[in-house]
Amino acid sequence: MNRSILSISTIIMMLVVLISSIVVLPDLAGTHFANAVSNNINFVSDVNDAKLLGENAQSTMTPHVSDNSDRNNNNSNSNTATIPPTKHLSTTEYDQVKNCTTDLDKHPTSIEYLTYFNCGRVMTEQGIKESQTIREFTLIVEENKTVPISNQGHTLDGWTFNGTVPGPTMRMTEGDLVRIKVINSENNAKAHSLHMHSVHSADMDGVEGPGGAIAPGGSFTYEFVAQPYGVYPYHCHVNPIADHINRGLYGMMIIDPKEPRPQMTELAMMMNAYDLDYDQEGPTMIRSVNVTAEELEEEGERGNEIYTANGKAFDYMYNPIQIQAGKPYRIYLVNMVEFDPVNNFHLHGNIFDYYTSGTDETSDFKNDIVTLSQGDRGILEFQYNIPGRYMFHAHVTEFTDLGWMGFFDVKSS
Repeated sequence: MNRSILSISTIIMMLVVLISSIVVLPDLAGTHFANAVSNNINFVSDVNDAKLLGENAQSTMTPHVSDNSDRNNNNSNSNTATIPPTKHLSTTEYDQVKNCTTDLDKHPTSIEYLTYFNCGRVMTEQGIKESQTIREFTLIVEENKTVPISNQGHTLDGWTFNGTVPGPTMRMTEGDLVRIKVINSENNAKAHSLHMHSVHSADMDGVEGPGGAIAPGGSFTYEFVAQPYGVYPYHCHVNPIADHINRGLYGMMIIDPKEPRPQMTELAMMMNAYDLDYDQEGPTMIRSVNVTAEELEEEGERGNEIYTANGKAFDYMYNPIQIQAGKPYRIYLVNMVEFDPVNNFHLHGNIFDYYTSGTDETSDFKNDIVTLSQGDRGILEFQYNIPGRYMFHAHVTEFTDLGWMGFFDVKSS
C-alpha cells in the first residue's frame, strides 16, 4: 500500500517538473537569444559610405541565415557577429547584402577595388522542381595597357582583364550556374585563357582544348556550377604563366555560401607585385645537361621592384581605410605575388580570426599575421575597439619598403 502511494507521488512530481520545463525554458531561451541579437545588428558599411570612398553604399539589410549551431557558436571571439535565423533570402536580397555593384563596366581604382564586387548579369530559369540562378560575366583581355602602380609615376605595361590590375572581383553563390565569356581583343599579340581555382570540368579549366588558348580576336565561354563556397584566385594559364601573371592577368572570385555569413563590412585585398624587367620574360626550362659556366652566369633570378595590395604601391598609406571602432570587418585575402615563395599580411594592434580558403565557417586560428604562398587565400575577421591609426603590411621588410603597406584609420563610433 505504502509503495503504491509512493510510486503515484513520484509520477505526479515528474509530470509537474516536465510541464514546468515546457512552459519556462522557451521563455528563457527566447530572452537569451533576443539579448544576443540586439548586440549584433545594424552594422554600417563605413568604408562603403559615399563620404569615405565615394561609391557602393552598402545596404543595411540584415541577412537571414539558417539555424546553424556551428555558424552561431563556432567562435568565442566577439569579432564574429550573430544573426537571427529567419527566412531564406531571395537572389536579389542576397546580392544587396553582398554589396554587388550595379556598374558592371566600371574600371575601379585600387581604393574602389576594396568594395567593388561584380556579381554579373543575373537571370533565373525555372526548372521542373526548382529555379536555377544563372550569372553571366564578361572579361575582355587587352595587352599594352599603361597601368599606374605607384604615386611616384611608375607604370606597368599591363595585360588586363577589363582594363585593371587586378581584374574585377567576381562574386557568385554556391550552386549558381556561372558563364564567364573571355574575349581576347583582336589587337593582342598573344593567346590567353582563364583558369579558376574551384571545382569544374577539365574542358573548363583553361589549360587544354578550345578554352586553353584563345587566339587574338577569339572568345570562349567557361561554364560551371559554382562550388564549393570559398575565396579563389583566377588567372591566365597560357605559358609562360609567370609572364601572364606578372603582367596583370589575375583576379579574385568569391563563391558565397547558400546562406549568408554573419553580416559585417567586407573588403577585398589582392596582394601582388611587379617585375618591371620585361627583358627577362620567356619560358622557364630545365637547363641543359651540357650547360656551360658562361651560360650559368647569364642566368638571372627574376625579382619584383614593387609590391602592393590591390595594385598600387602605398595607396592605403596615402589614403588610409576609414573604419569604425566597435564594428566587425571581413577581408577576403588572396596572394598572387610571382617570383617570391611567400607573402604575408600583418595587422597591427589587433588579432583576427582566420578561415583558410574561406571553405569553412569555423575559424582555423586567431593571429595577427598569416603567411601565404602564391595562389593561397583566406578570410580574416576582426574588430577594433580603440580608435587610432593602425598599420597593416607584409611582415617582410623588403615588401613593406617597396610598397606593400597601409593604414586603417579607426574612428570612434
